[in-house]
Amino acid sequence: MTERTATIDGDSVIEVHLERPGFALTARVAWQDDVLVLFGPSGSGKSTLLECVLGLHRPARARIRIGDTWLDDHERGVHLPVEQRALGWVPQAPTLFPHLDVAANLAFGRARANRAGDAALRQAIDVLEIGHLLSRHVHELSGGERSRVALGRALASGPRALLLDEPLAALDIPLRARVLPHLLRVRDEIGLPIIYITHDPDEAIVVGGSVAVLDAGRIVACGRPREVLWSRAVLPLSEALGMENVFDARATEGVGEGEESVVETENGLQLVVPWRLELGSNLSVGLPAGDVLVAIDEPKQVSARNILPGRVIACEERGDSVLARVDAGEEIVAKLTHAAVTRLALEPGREVYLVVKAHSLRRVR
Repeated sequence: MTERTATIDGDSVIEVHLERPGFALTARVAWQDDVLVLFGPSGSGKSTLLECVLGLHRPARARIRIGDTWLDDHERGVHLPVEQRALGWVPQAPTLFPHLDVAANLAFGRARANRAGDAALRQAIDVLEIGHLLSRHVHELSGGERSRVALGRALASGPRALLLDEPLAALDIPLRARVLPHLLRVRDEIGLPIIYITHDPDEAIVVGGSVAVLDAGRIVACGRPREVLWSRAVLPLSEALGMENVFDARATEGVGEGEESVVETENGLQLVVPWRLELGSNLSVGLPAGDVLVAIDEPKQVSARNILPGRVIACEERGDSVLARVDAGEEIVAKLTHAAVTRLALEPGREVYLVVKAHSLRRVR
């Protein structure tokens, strides 16, 4: 950390150097987007970095600014106590007060707020759609409802920023699908800076404006999630974490009498998906790179519901496999063997067909 981060007015900044027995954290990132995602595997330093922002650790060197407020600046002797940082923290396993109902749990957060706390509480209840839960006790809530109430309690405190530590990690897939839209409403409607930890690439792409990728206590890449999570520096991590192609899409029609629909991405790519969707509904669709088949002749009479013509952009070697990037209306990445790439003579400009089973697609929002 000998360099200083170049910033402009409005930038948020984190520069931290913290040493512990057997582990050192050295991180440096500046961003302007509403949401910074901290991405990486378990043990990479994500939660420790978040705890430094919270003020739970006092690093050897730290410069931390959220919006226009400096929380730490070791060069000027600034280190705000935890209680003065006004940060809304939702840990990975949020704890609600079991002897209180939802309204009283939210009131606990409201008690920390300034004069604008009543407005912040009303907005949190509205955006998270928890008004009907106010009289319920904690033991009557589902896992997804508990997560929303914990987030509402943080928002009710009128924070200058939200710090979310893997807020969906403890939920199963159906509950994640129910909670994620509320997180996106918080992002889009409340307008607070958010630092969001995840090791799920789908979440990083759907939620984040910027992403900082950590590995072994260091940031190895920063930038836009769609670009960074396929960069050479991040590929070993993203592959290990099950990286997928992710597309924003809209339901345009149903298919026959089965539980299938057609969705269209922002760039006009149409996909048959294995869910019955309401026409016009918006969603995000994920596709594992390993589930994309590549053919050089148009497949005939196959069971796969999606045959997508495209053109190879590039082939990138990844140890014992190759990642083929194909323009099929959207950029789609397929994971292939070296033998397959050689047999198909894949190279930039080669026209191909991508074969995708409907059931290989995942709904991530």
